[in-house]
Amino acid sequence: MYLIEAFFKHQANATNHFADLTYLVNQVIEQWRYNGQIIGREIPLFFAEQAGEQCLAVKVICPEQYSLLPEFNNSEVENALEQAESAGIFFDGFQVVADDLNSDTTNNQDSPSWQILYTTYLQSCSPLHSGDDFLPIPLYKQLKNVPHLSQDVIKWQENWQACDQLQMNSTVLEQQALAEISDINGNLFKHGYYLAQDIERNTGIPTYYYLYRVGGEMEEEKHRRCPLCRQKWALNKPLFDLFYFKCDHCRLVSNLSWHWQ
Repeated sequence: MYLIEAFFKHQANATNHFADLTYLVNQVIEQWRYNGQIIGREIPLFFAEQAGEQCLAVKVICPEQYSLLPEFNNSEVENALEQAESAGIFFDGFQVVADDLNSDTTNNQDSPSWQILYTTYLQSCSPLHSGDDFLPIPLYKQLKNVPHLSQDVIKWQENWQACDQLQMNSTVLEQQALAEISDINGNLFKHGYYLAQDIERNTGIPTYYYLYRVGGEMEEEKHRRCPLCRQKWALNKPLFDLFYFKCDHCRLVSNLSWHWQ
């Protein structure tokens, strides 16, 4: 992924208050985020100089060098840009600052053979991963025309990561958070599993959901079955050294219990 600096030019004769202008820029940022064009939630907004003129600027992390090009905008991004323009503030382009060495490499396939809805609280990337190389896929590559679905995926990711961090910290709400990411009766599982099905309906690409697993006895763990259809789903060889279980019928993948890895 890449560190990008984006610029917004403000018309000198515009009469809007500064707070209104920053609000409108932040609305564009929010819609970029829901469309998968930028990653993360903490976005600095500051004054900068562009072509000898003062403007507003933001520094963001993008999946690709060209993620902010208009061709990747969905309808919600376009609406936010139009509202900003009506108030006299215009998106004036961007520049690539650097390759972010701490981030994941982005998948460059247009259409993987299959994909996985997967995240952890340590990840800052798209939650949609290619099943061919396990690299994250920018949401705008697949869900640009269904902005409500892309936004829902981001909100699911935020909830999943929050639960993951709670259960890893093991101080408050550990059991409740763990149940949400590992129990098929949890609301978060139901939400994510539905999203995976909806993504598959919209893209035509087989889309699997990752079910977190911890606990259990070692011998029982080796022989556990898909929790939905109760069929055998253990793989002869793990995928990406992570997924030891895969059910093609239910579109589920899972790890060997973290107690035994």
